[in-house]
Amino acid sequence: MRKVLQIITRSDWAGAQKVMYNIVYGLKKYYSEEFEVEVAFGKENGMLIAELEKIGIKYHIINDLVREVSPIKDFKAYLQIKSLIKQNRYDVVHTHSSKAGILGRIAAKRAGVKKVIHTYHGFWGIEQYTGIKRALLILAERIAAKYADYLVLLCKRDLEKAKKWKIGQESQYKIIHNAIIPEERIERGLLRKELNIPDNIKIVGNVARLDRQKNPMRFLRIAEEVVKQRDDVVFVWIGGSVVEDEYGAEVQKYLQEHESLKDKAYILSFRKDANKLMADFDVFLLTSDSEGAPLVVLEAQSLGIPVVSTDVGCVGEMIGNQNVTSDVNKLKHLLLTILEKGKFNNYVLQSYEDFVALHVDIYKGDR
Repeated sequence: MRKVLQIITRSDWAGAQKVMYNIVYGLKKYYSEEFEVEVAFGKENGMLIAELEKIGIKYHIINDLVREVSPIKDFKAYLQIKSLIKQNRYDVVHTHSSKAGILGRIAAKRAGVKKVIHTYHGFWGIEQYTGIKRALLILAERIAAKYADYLVLLCKRDLEKAKKWKIGQESQYKIIHNAIIPEERIERGLLRKELNIPDNIKIVGNVARLDRQKNPMRFLRIAEEVVKQRDDVVFVWIGGSVVEDEYGAEVQKYLQEHESLKDKAYILSFRKDANKLMADFDVFLLTSDSEGAPLVVLEAQSLGIPVVSTDVGCVGEMIGNQNVTSDVNKLKHLLLTILEKGKFNNYVLQSYEDFVALHVDIYKGDR
């Protein structure tokens, strides 16, 4: 039996954590006789822990593994990860997120691990910066790539970015599209009942953290323009602040100061039942500045909800390039068109079983 360690920086319940959880869940469900899987992460937040406990997965807390750059803590975290790997003699180490990805890959190879994999959940960690800081982050990823056997990209667009920045070699690249764990049929009506929204009112929504990358301000500005043209639409954002409490306060202030959005736009906090609330959306509006391959888009598609989005990450490959644009005005018109006509293409790139099987293939691979 092969021992697998998954490592991620934070233990909250956001996109990268959910993708990692989907891998772990699949290994446990379909390949429990071939793989023993464990997870390691920093002590911040901790919402992932309850989900792992539900399915009986052993986890390890790396006390000094934090999101912020801290040379002393980072070195301590590296030593803690390396010690954990040596102590448990893992056959495969699979890293996720920037900090855990760099420290984990180097520690794993130096501890003698046979197979080291890193998944890039988009490139926001690089793209949010310019100039020397971006150059240094690209350099760090180039160095870390030398300590991996495989680099998993979520789509062709991300693969092209890795090639452009000379991160890794083509022989290391593996595209594995995200997929979600199939759920039983979700009943509609929960969100409408909670917010007292009548059936004749259309709901445009998003489910995301309340931070700069997800750009809720753009969501609210589009809402302002749309409600000027239609009085039968409301906008609902589900998801609180995880990293930037101060920015979340700015969003709430903006909402309070714009009278036109009163009873037309709602900001809900983080909800574990977000997928059930989302079932009432008529259109899903993604307004992010950067993404990988967001699971929430797959969740919307599985519910039959049309998606329009900024042209970020893998989203164009997920929903069709005709439904993405970098122009805010065009995004508004795309949204209005779908509200009017209700027509959209529902792309399905990959099944959940295939998603898990592709990871198993690289865990077993000869490299």
